[in-house]
Amino acid sequence: MGRLRVSPRDVSLSIAQLMPNIIRGIQLDFFVKRGVTQTQFLVLVAIRAYGRCTMSALAKSLHVSMPTVTGIVDRLVRDGHVRRLPSSEDRRQVIVELTRSGQAFFEQFAAIVRRRWEEVLRSLAPRELEAFYHVVTKLREQLQPNPHNV
Repeated sequence: MGRLRVSPRDVSLSIAQLMPNIIRGIQLDFFVKRGVTQTQFLVLVAIRAYGRCTMSALAKSLHVSMPTVTGIVDRLVRDGHVRRLPSSEDRRQVIVELTRSGQAFFEQFAAIVRRRWEEVLRSLAPRELEAFYHVVTKLREQLQPNPHNV
């Protein structure tokens, strides 16, 4: 019996179909309890990815206007997840970064996602789990930011 040939497109389609089932139940309960909207979550993700960035870079990366990102950041500052700092190079620019509360938000989110994956992965046999681990590890390494491309 021949082996089934699977293309990257087949795998990506399966992952795309899997993800809504993985996050089902996490999203609403987690965000509602913390008073964070999906839009605010996307802004937090962008700030976390940058580590620290200007408001203009944030607006550009999210493809939104400055007034839009300013309103979202205002709420995140009010809720204690983000802080604004003046730029040391240009006082007209404002830098944003996560606060400890913002960092804790991601730690809590990661813990919930991890528990959800643990539930799902229980259905795999030990060999399948080991193979999956190696694939996920390889993908994670490939997706790490390259300091030479920053």
